[in-house]
Amino acid sequence: MVSQIVGNDIIVDMERSSACASCESKSVCLAVDTQTQQIRLTNDNYNLKTGDIVNVILERSYSIYAVALAFAVPLFLLMLTIIIMIEIFNINEGISALAAIAIIAVYYVIIHFLDYKIKTKIKFRIEKQFN
Repeated sequence: MVSQIVGNDIIVDMERSSACASCESKSVCLAVDTQTQQIRLTNDNYNLKTGDIVNVILERSYSIYAVALAFAVPLFLLMLTIIIMIEIFNINEGISALAAIAIIAVYYVIIHFLDYKIKTKIKFRIEKQFN
């Protein structure tokens, strides 16, 4: 749902649900996890107003890019760090694991600071729901 329109930006309240949130047994299950999150999108002449119900869509090519940045690259860095530390430098597994975690932490800090560049590459599309 569109919660605000600020200048050339649209702020959308998105409801993120776990996979079982639509299950018929959710009233008795403790695994249901629903969260509301806000996302800020550029208003590309969508003719929306506050309160409109919308679908936020990430194009498939951008979703692969996002998954690669969030999961594939860190996994690769983790494995590469451990292999290099153990096989080349003969450092024990515990220290190698700590070094790999440190490398991943540095990676995510870099991603955080490059957020503005990533946002220009990942584009969302909005579709207004007509009920």
